[in-house]
Amino acid sequence: MKNVCTLPFFSVGFRPFFLGAACLAPVLLLVWVGFLAGHVPLPAGMVPVYWHAHELLFGFTSAVIAGFCLTAVGNWTGLRPIGPRGLGALFLLWLAARLGFLLPGLLPAWALALLDLAFLPALALALGRVLWRAGNRRNYVFVPLLAAFTALNAGFHADWLGIAPGAAYPALTLSVWLVALLLTFMGGRVIPFFTERRLAAVRIPPRPWLAWAATLATATIPIAWLVSGRSALLAAVLLAAAALTLARWLTWQPWRTLGEPMLWVLHAGYWFLPVGFALQAANLLGAGIPWSAGAHALTAGALGLLALGMMARVALGHTGRPMRAPRPMVAAFGLMLIAAALRLGAYTPLPTASLQALAGLAWALAFLTYAVTYLPILVRPRADALA
Repeated sequence: MKNVCTLPFFSVGFRPFFLGAACLAPVLLLVWVGFLAGHVPLPAGMVPVYWHAHELLFGFTSAVIAGFCLTAVGNWTGLRPIGPRGLGALFLLWLAARLGFLLPGLLPAWALALLDLAFLPALALALGRVLWRAGNRRNYVFVPLLAAFTALNAGFHADWLGIAPGAAYPALTLSVWLVALLLTFMGGRVIPFFTERRLAAVRIPPRPWLAWAATLATATIPIAWLVSGRSALLAAVLLAAAALTLARWLTWQPWRTLGEPMLWVLHAGYWFLPVGFALQAANLLGAGIPWSAGAHALTAGALGLLALGMMARVALGHTGRPMRAPRPMVAAFGLMLIAAALRLGAYTPLPTASLQALAGLAWALAFLTYAVTYLPILVRPRADALA
């Protein structure tokens, strides 16, 4: 039998991790909807909403980050970050932890914690090694970012294991903002570039001061929360981040991308960043908007759309295929946008439970569409290798 690690599927990081993320996303949302309906159990002793947040942040999102970084670092350095066997082992490590969270009682809590906490440091080691060898200082930031995610994940597990009661909530809250910071930083790198490259008539003058201001304002949000909690200071920082990220987004001329699904999905995702910051600020200023509305704008909106759009784009570009969204993916992008709108609509006087369920189903269907559409692309050799 042919060694599975010689297959194209384990040749580059985006292949297993994007498929894994796309398969996990609908499972997580369907399990969550089933739990809310009273039909599905979750791991004993875990606060249900914490399970939901953890698996979206440290299960789904960590797979997307792994797939993107393990692929991009080859372009950044010209070096291969990990071989097929190492990639296969890293993917199995991620998968084992996900099964532990999906199947109550499969593993003791301490064993599941060890499995789950091992993944991000292993990923950081693979990335850091080649970044150091290549002297690629510009991207060293990803190593401390992964270390911060690991520390926050450790806080979650310490709460669950009874070592540090109460640590899960701050860990998950900070994780959402850390994801928002990553999206702000990387979105600002790639979205203008992709837009100019695809639309010949669009020219986006560089504004380094605005890029730095938006990124630094976003990075200041968790600091302000740690210093002062949900305070007027935090509201001011959130409003600053909302204004700066919105201003930056407008300079990219998003209205000119409406005819290009591979572009508008990224622009739409980035737009949800200032929306999320503004909704959280509005809560602090007494507008009657729930705090979680902002969190869902950042996750269901910004994370969902940007992850789906980048997964679609990277898989085409790195398998030698034209940068055109397959028709099912155009529908998937629309479903993800609908999912985000429905999730925020659940905070209006409309029927909350129904909108939450519909949002979860739309999210699940969007990623299921990706998994089905991109499965042949992710498991087969590059298109130019077949020609």
